[in-house]
Amino acid sequence: MAARATERVLFSLQEHEREAFFPDGVEALPDTETRWLPDASRSPESWSAFLEDYRPTILVSCWSTPPIPPAFVEAGSSLRYICHLVGSVRGLVPRAFLERGGLLSNWGALAGDNVAEHALLLALAALRRQPAWLPLIHAPQPRPWRSGTMRLRPRTLIGRRVGIHGFGHVARALVRLLRAFDVEIRAFSPGVPAHLMLDAGVTPCASLRELAAHSEVFFGCEALNDATRGSIDADVLAALPDGAVFVNVGRGPVVDEEALLRAASDGRIQVALDVVSIEPLRPDNPLLKLPEIILSPHIAGPTYDRFADCGRQALSNLRRFLRGDPIDSRVTLELYDRAT
Repeated sequence: MAARATERVLFSLQEHEREAFFPDGVEALPDTETRWLPDASRSPESWSAFLEDYRPTILVSCWSTPPIPPAFVEAGSSLRYICHLVGSVRGLVPRAFLERGGLLSNWGALAGDNVAEHALLLALAALRRQPAWLPLIHAPQPRPWRSGTMRLRPRTLIGRRVGIHGFGHVARALVRLLRAFDVEIRAFSPGVPAHLMLDAGVTPCASLRELAAHSEVFFGCEALNDATRGSIDADVLAALPDGAVFVNVGRGPVVDEEALLRAASDGRIQVALDVVSIEPLRPDNPLLKLPEIILSPHIAGPTYDRFADCGRQALSNLRRFLRGDPIDSRVTLELYDRAT
C-alpha cells in the first residue's frame, strides 16, 4: 500500500459554495492528498468519524462546515492549518487550536471594503428617506421634484458629524469612503490605540456615550464579544442627537434591541440595520414596525462577485503554507478574541 502524501487536505464545502468560491475549479496542490467532504458526513457523529479516519493536516472550511470537535484540535492532532473561506471563525474553530500553535486564516481585509460600501448605502438611504419614496412615486404631484423634496425633507451626508463604533477593517474602509463627503469623524473601540485613529484623521472618543453625543450619523462596525455585547444601551442611544441616523453592520447583539426600539419608536432617530439579534428576522419582530426603518438581510459582506477573490486568496494561502511561507489574513489569538 502506497504511503500517504505528506499533507492531507480536506475541502469541507457544499456544491453551491464550491461553485461560488472556486468557479474555475481547484488545481492540484503539489505533494498533497485532497478530499472533499461528502454531504452525508455533515452530522456531528459522521463528521467526527470522518476526521478521525482521514486525519487532515489542512482544512478548507466555509459556512456549511460543521464545528470542529474540541478533541480533534488537542495536542497531537494532525490538523495544522485551517483555511476559512469566509469571516466568522469562533463558532467553527475552538480557541485551543490557536493556543497550541495551529494556523488559521479567513477572508480578512477582503470583506472590509464591501461592508463599508453597504454601510454607506444604508446611511444614505436613511438620510434620503428611501422608505417614503414609493407613495410619492405612485401619487406624483405637480413639479414632483419640488413638492417631493418639500414633503420628504431628505438630508445630505455632506458635512455631517459621523461616529464609528469599532476600528477594524470595515471601519477603516468606511473612513476612506466618507472622506468624499467632507465629514467630521470620531470613533471608539475598546483596546484600539488612539494613535491608529489619529493617524487615519479620526478623533478618538473616551466612551461610547461621548461618541453617540457627537454623531449625527452613527455606524456600528464593532465585533461581538463579552465586552461589546449589549454595549450600545439605552444610555448610549439617548445621547444621540435628535434626527440621528443609526446604522449597524457589525453584529446584532452588540445593540440592546429593546432599548433601540424605545429610542426609535417615536421617530426621534432613524434606523438602518443589516444585522439583528436573532436572524433571520422573524415576522413578528417589533423592529418591523419602526417608522421608516431600513433593513437588509445580513448581506453587507463580500458581494457574490467577490467570492472568487476569496477563493483565490485561499488557494494562494494554501500554496504559501505548503512552501513554508507566512500566510495572509492570519487570525491570531488577539484577533480571535476580538472577533465574533
